[in-house]
Amino acid sequence: MTHVYQPQRSASIPTLRQLSCFKQAAEHPTFTQAAQSLAMSQPAFSSAIRELELTLGVTLFDRSMRRVRLTPAGESVRAQVSWMIATFDQGMEEMLQRLQHQSHAIRIHCIPSASQWIAPYMAQFQQRHPEVHFVLDDMHSDTLIESITQGDADIAVGLQFDTPSHIDSRLIATDEIMVVLSPRHPLAQQAKLHWHHLKDQPLAVLRRGNTYDMITTVLREQGVHVNVPHNLSSIESLYALVHSDLKVGLISSLSKQAHSDPQLCYLPIARPQLARKICLMKHGKQAGTPLLVQAFWDMLCDTL
Repeated sequence: MTHVYQPQRSASIPTLRQLSCFKQAAEHPTFTQAAQSLAMSQPAFSSAIRELELTLGVTLFDRSMRRVRLTPAGESVRAQVSWMIATFDQGMEEMLQRLQHQSHAIRIHCIPSASQWIAPYMAQFQQRHPEVHFVLDDMHSDTLIESITQGDADIAVGLQFDTPSHIDSRLIATDEIMVVLSPRHPLAQQAKLHWHHLKDQPLAVLRRGNTYDMITTVLREQGVHVNVPHNLSSIESLYALVHSDLKVGLISSLSKQAHSDPQLCYLPIARPQLARKICLMKHGKQAGTPLLVQAFWDMLCDTL
């Protein structure tokens, strides 16, 4: 059995109310004036000071004269009490600012190629709700479910796979896989491309998790030899190889929309057509969804 150490306190802990009364009493000549600064009655203020002295086991104020003065014990803790109250006030302000910031933040996680789809809706929603700010992170699709489940993202946009029952998903688009090649390449003259046309062609595919696996699986099913020695993670690198006639590229139509190169040819693959399903996702517990997040989700769903 694991034992957790819990420190024992020999005395009660002063309350913030008692410490605030002490601070004001140390700054005013009488308890009456100090009580007024806290909008308290004088008897309630005096009672709070007595409770503080009983809790600490020392006399903090000399009441033998008309003017209340700190005892040596009271003077010794005055700076410490002021620091404790200032630290509490600063901590409360930071906490409230953080809560306000979070209540107006909508965290979006999406695959890079889908950011162009959701960004205009973010701008449109922000015009209606100027207090809202968006936090956009782009990442691979296979991490989106985890980010929603763990509460790191409010809404995600990514590829549709087998989603858990606690994830609410809506299909928003299909993203067709297409061929990109230089205009000098013989395949650029084809009216229609089929997967068998890619046989024996040096291919370039972005290594991006599930999409890469999906493309290479179809290539193998169509008898196309898959030999991708280059470890490409950026479309700029893929385009460089295509421009030089070193490779024939395979990219998604969303990637083409975001990074179109007028000097290259983009051709759809007629049969069999291969397309990614892009979906909108959020946690299925609507009762726990912040109001602004739900409003943005509803706006997105209304446009589908």
